[in-house]
Amino acid sequence: MIKRNGRLHLHLENLSWKPAVFSLTPQLARSAQKRHPDLARHVDFTVGEDFRTFDKKMRNAHMLLTSQDVILHPKFPMASLKDVAPRLKVIHLIGAGVERVLPLDWLPPGVRLTNNSGVHADKAYESWTMGLIALNFRLPAILENQRKKHWEQIFTSAIRGKTVTIVGLGRLGRSAVRAARDLGMRVIGVSRSGKKVPGVERVYRSGQIVTAVKSADFVLVAIPLTPDTRHLLDRNVLRAMKPGVKIFNMGRADVMDYDALADLLKKGHVEGAILDVFSPEPLPASSPLWSARNLIVIPHVCSDDLDTYMDGTMDLVCRILRRLLAGREPMNVVQPERGY
Repeated sequence: MIKRNGRLHLHLENLSWKPAVFSLTPQLARSAQKRHPDLARHVDFTVGEDFRTFDKKMRNAHMLLTSQDVILHPKFPMASLKDVAPRLKVIHLIGAGVERVLPLDWLPPGVRLTNNSGVHADKAYESWTMGLIALNFRLPAILENQRKKHWEQIFTSAIRGKTVTIVGLGRLGRSAVRAARDLGMRVIGVSRSGKKVPGVERVYRSGQIVTAVKSADFVLVAIPLTPDTRHLLDRNVLRAMKPGVKIFNMGRADVMDYDALADLLKKGHVEGAILDVFSPEPLPASSPLWSARNLIVIPHVCSDDLDTYMDGTMDLVCRILRRLLAGREPMNVVQPERGY
């Protein structure tokens, strides 16, 4: 892809309105150069914001580090990218999900799209652990009683030995496996391939999801949104779960029927739920999810570490740069036929 031992140019393009945790700043680039001095001798780092110098910086850029919001911005030259950035080989997105920029028909031939899959794992592990313990403790019901100023002693059993079904066994799902195993739980999995995964007692294919969830005490959702996973957890699948099931979705909103979930929470079939992902985001004030029974709404923050997320992103980007310098394919390449 790149002439062996050639010099590379990495450009970081930021939007000023993005939350600080996602800021692509000159300081971020300088810190990466200090951590990776070998690359600093072979890579030029530039930083831009709000497209003020984008075309100029991209003229010689081999790699672009940015967000989906930049790609979808009206000022992004989607139709003329090949002309604006003739040397471009890789676009790296600071998130793991890529459904908003699919299909990749706008990507010039020879340019790879890579994502941040894996950078979320440690923070996600903590959030899965938090969610499992909170749901087992029946925290959604306790918080609802607090809002109502209603005193009710809710006693619960220990979580060890209970069964969790994890839907999606990519890097996000495997962090859930680690959290569940550390809590002493029995782990069942669901994946596209059905291949065995360490720590998972049995892995079902997506078409067997009803069988996979029907005996679970907890269902954790960690799948990306693709044409195959959209509405995978529909009303029929949710109804097939045993009464008292607890659900935590950190994957994507549109893989689940949230109207059906709210209805089953109201009826008590689903004992409690935590949602970290919504469609659209921000969740509108008019959404009935805000007042759904025994539901905790988390504003899509479970997997992003305020202190280390962007440094971890830069470390991953530096690994990709090393592969480009060596004339090798990058890791984390998005496969559009799979949708991730």
